[in-house]
Amino acid sequence: MKTIVSKKLIQKAKVLIKENNLSLTEPRKNILGFLLKNHGPFSVEEIHIGLGKNACDLATVYRCIVQFENVNLVERRYLGDEILRYEYKDMNHHHHHIICRTCKSVTKMKYCFISEIEQMIRDKGYSDITHSLEFFGVCSKCNAK
Repeated sequence: MKTIVSKKLIQKAKVLIKENNLSLTEPRKNILGFLLKNHGPFSVEEIHIGLGKNACDLATVYRCIVQFENVNLVERRYLGDEILRYEYKDMNHHHHHIICRTCKSVTKMKYCFISEIEQMIRDKGYSDITHSLEFFGVCSKCNAK
């Protein structure tokens, strides 16, 4: 199950990698390209499978994800199942997820109402504010069963 990443996304990945002072390697370009193309979040194993068997080894994916997280290119997500997942951290877009407790499907929620609360916190003098919020429920397909 290899995911083909367009040349345009690979070029964007190259730029982001260089901007963050990381060496430009094929695994880094491919991993970041995969995350740019596919809405996650994905476990490291899912990223490895999505890249295809011959792209790089699993340890390389782990190392790259840690490096990307250290420079804020990816964001860690915890969806309540003891598996860490990662997705590209778009500085111009913030969203949350709703996870089905039955089938484990993940749906992106486009609006973040927490930004209003963050502004109130900024008004109190805080800076560098982050938050993480995920919702859990049972999706309509599982409800129909």
